[in-house]
Amino acid sequence: MKLRHLHNAIRFVVIISVVMTFASHTMAAAKIHRLADDRYQLRLSKSGTDSITILQVTDQHLGKKGFWRQDLETCRRTRRLVEQYNPDLIAVTGDLLTGEKFFGDLLVLYAIEFFDGLETPWLYVFGNHDPEGGIGRDRICEIFSTSEWGMLGFHTTPDGQRKYDYRIDVFLNNEQTPQWEVYNFDSGSEKGNKSIKPVQLDWYQKRFVESKQKYKRTIPAVSFFHIPLKDYQDMWDDPAIRKFGEREEKVCFEEDDGSVYQAFLNVGNVKACFCGHDHYNNYWGIHHGGILLAYGHISGEATNYNWPTGGKLITLSSNADIHVKNVMPDSTMMRLERK
Repeated sequence: MKLRHLHNAIRFVVIISVVMTFASHTMAAAKIHRLADDRYQLRLSKSGTDSITILQVTDQHLGKKGFWRQDLETCRRTRRLVEQYNPDLIAVTGDLLTGEKFFGDLLVLYAIEFFDGLETPWLYVFGNHDPEGGIGRDRICEIFSTSEWGMLGFHTTPDGQRKYDYRIDVFLNNEQTPQWEVYNFDSGSEKGNKSIKPVQLDWYQKRFVESKQKYKRTIPAVSFFHIPLKDYQDMWDDPAIRKFGEREEKVCFEEDDGSVYQAFLNVGNVKACFCGHDHYNNYWGIHHGGILLAYGHISGEATNYNWPTGGKLITLSSNADIHVKNVMPDSTMMRLERK
């Protein structure tokens, strides 16, 4: 079946089974422009505030065989969070999909149609399970090209590899300089590639130089990726650093060796990092050097979890201040929606 026919089929399924289940809601006006394979421009039309709000959701693990009820609840809770907080941007930080992929392309299309149905700009980075099950990054990216609201970019390395790292420049109203930049990285999945690698950091440094030359100053930035950095563990182990939230499992930083955090410090534009991966951690704090390191809050009902599923609400102010908190959907409204 051609991709276009599959897209039409999944659109019908999602509209009938999910989208019509929930009340509609008004979203802040936004325009998404793809400027290059690895760069987007997001222009927000806002009045009364110069802050940008991002809702991070992570580790939904949609598509696990026999867990359709949990997946439906994941979608309900995610939609309710968007209705409650009306974010300017949704950040999906990996493991959106289960590794099993019993439903193949249809699963990917379902997830894309669900998030597009929220009518809010959303970014996506790969988790370690997303490319498993016979549907790799390139196929997911091909299907992702049908998205109306989603962003997923890539660049090609000197040796011809495609890396799914990209930058989003976020503008407010008619401003000519972005208020924030968002650097998104693929932290890998295969053994020997389960961290952000030097070739990706080279790309990041080049994009920073490009930005500084264009805008004549350093634009503050945040970064999203799936697998945490080694520095998350170092920060937790340091009693002198104040932390917020919970840590219920060790930090699975996989193959990271500290070079990513050091690169962010050297360049000087990244003010905060947000990851997923470890379902039982949702803490955050400001590490040595001044960068905020934050876990997301588990969003997937099909996974094991220690607390009700939800997300992380991130507020980026015009003076480069960052505020974060763990959020869960309003339980009263959730009960009313089920009646």
